[in-house]
Amino acid sequence: MRDVYIHGIGAARGDITEFNDAATLGQPEAECQRLADKIGIHSRPIAAAEQYTSDLARTATEALLTQTTMRTDSISALLVCTQTPDHLIPGVSSRLHGQLGFPQDCFVLDINQGCSGFVLGTQVMVNWLHTVDGNGILVNADTYSKLIRRDDLTTRALFGDAAAAILYSTQRKGLRVVDCHSYADGTGYDAFVARGSALRHDVGAPAGICMDGPGILNFALRKVPEAIALTLDAQGLRLDQLRMVLFHQANSFMVGQLARKLRLETGQVPQNCATLGNTVSASIPLLLKDQMANLRRGELILAVGFGVGLSWGVTLLEYVGND
Repeated sequence: MRDVYIHGIGAARGDITEFNDAATLGQPEAECQRLADKIGIHSRPIAAAEQYTSDLARTATEALLTQTTMRTDSISALLVCTQTPDHLIPGVSSRLHGQLGFPQDCFVLDINQGCSGFVLGTQVMVNWLHTVDGNGILVNADTYSKLIRRDDLTTRALFGDAAAAILYSTQRKGLRVVDCHSYADGTGYDAFVARGSALRHDVGAPAGICMDGPGILNFALRKVPEAIALTLDAQGLRLDQLRMVLFHQANSFMVGQLARKLRLETGQVPQNCATLGNTVSASIPLLLKDQMANLRRGELILAVGFGVGLSWGVTLLEYVGND
């Protein structure tokens, strides 16, 4: 079976920068500072009023194609992972396919997944490329700000709007996908729901994102270490052999709790949520893009997603170089 590799990552952010300060959140400055310090998020990119998920997806994909000098006619798979599509029908992947002129025989698919979407999307892409030779693009993009009630500071202060586009192929360069596993527990469906966002009428519930923050934290502290242990055991590895662990950037407090529970070194756990916030499924590839220049041949990276669904997953990557 052929190995699959990640070759590059393009990025895009919402046009507006929103700060977690008194002027923005409408709360006393001391309270805003306390909140920002606890979650480690001081500002977030937010989509403009007429800027949608497909706009961010297109910008990130165009950046990726320029960076990697790839032509759209060489792409055989286009996956878009989002929970905030421009329309319920058709998918964002169809819009992107038409806008950028991908081939008609390109495999096109939307994936409805949240904060573990990079892991799940990678798993789908890897399995696709195991059967069909070629190049594939996964786009992780969301504009959660359009679902958030402005008076709900527990969610408004967390989420940013962004996109990441990732190029995969069976050509040996960049990051080799060593292992990839996704998990789900649908009994936690109600822990994170966008009420009133589609067809079901949620009687008595305010429209917008409703989140059980403590419940999701407890879930992550239980399930994420288990999933990491399963992956490392399967590969005969220890945590101290990993160059870094890239957690979904839910917020700095949650990432810190996971790092402490796993007894990871500070240098193993980079973060970028201070100025990006929680960018949902784009958070891991955006963080990976930041860290690519720091990697040396043979180093191992663990990408860990967790959140809505409930869902979680782990991807093990090895940097093989670009020459």
